[in-house]
Amino acid sequence: MYFKISNTAKLKEIEQDVNALFKYPDLYTPQVVISGLTEVSIPIVTMNEPNIVNLAIWGLLPGNFNEDWELFQKLTNTLTISAHKLDADIWYHESFMKSRCIIPVTGFFTSVLKNGEIYPYHISGKEGGILYLAGIYTILDDGFITCSILTGPLEREVVNYQNLVDYMPVIIDRNDKCDWFSGDTSVERTKEIMQPPHQTDLKIRPIARNLFNNDISYDSMLMPYEYPEN
Repeated sequence: MYFKISNTAKLKEIEQDVNALFKYPDLYTPQVVISGLTEVSIPIVTMNEPNIVNLAIWGLLPGNFNEDWELFQKLTNTLTISAHKLDADIWYHESFMKSRCIIPVTGFFTSVLKNGEIYPYHISGKEGGILYLAGIYTILDDGFITCSILTGPLEREVVNYQNLVDYMPVIIDRNDKCDWFSGDTSVERTKEIMQPPHQTDLKIRPIARNLFNNDISYDSMLMPYEYPEN
């Protein structure tokens, strides 16, 4: 469901907000819509390099995986991973314990099914700026980083704007960033950080659906759009 995010922030805005510098600044470009359905890299800040903004392939892969990203995503989509699965004895459990990250974005998207049609909404911080999404990551044998966005229960602001699934990306409040990154943080505290409600206030607005639903991106597509009453 959550396979599109938005990151329109300039490089310096991200660096100042997360208090970290891009490792490869020339490779970052702001984008109105980033779709994870094709292999793409997104900025992340990791536990082991909290002062560096790395670029990671969106879609978690096992650290020892040496085949194509596309093949793995066809077998099991890891653009997002549900937080309630992190306790399971599964290959990404270790990433939750030792390789957490934040994914800075300026927004993400949700949808409402109404009268047989899909209506998209853009979710951002109430005051604008950058949101921190919870993530986990792996480092492959060739040095590339892969990541996944963690999902959890709906924030109160989102409940009326999401009726296709009952989850959304987990938001990390700024005052929880240090605990999220710390290897000394208990499992119980880490789970607590992920639970809503969060202090980060959200703004939700409808956007034009025809082009968005057809994966067409343009600069003004995040402008508020008023749908006629059905």
